Amino acid sequence: MPRFIVVHRAPLTRDELIARAKAFPNYAPEGVCWRSSYCDFAGKTHFCEWEAPDERTLIRVLTLTQTPFESVHPVVSFDALRGDFEE
Repeated sequence: MPRFIVVHRAPLTRDELIARAKAFPNYAPEGVCWRSSYCDFAGKTHFCEWEAPDERTLIRVLTLTQTPFESVHPVVSFDALRGDFEE
């Protein structure tokens, strides 16, 4: 499944992220998964890893859930300890 990093520049709080994460499985479309987030609360910037069939589907989900985002980046995972890309 393709992976994406979504950059959010928004004043999201810990509680808001927790609530969104708990609610997401209830309305997530088939094949879309929010895997993890790296949060800079002081800088109001968040980097979230997603799986989705394609970028268009992911953007549609972000828009429908009123999740503010700055950009979406298709990515591949590189394991620095193994020195290899995920397949």
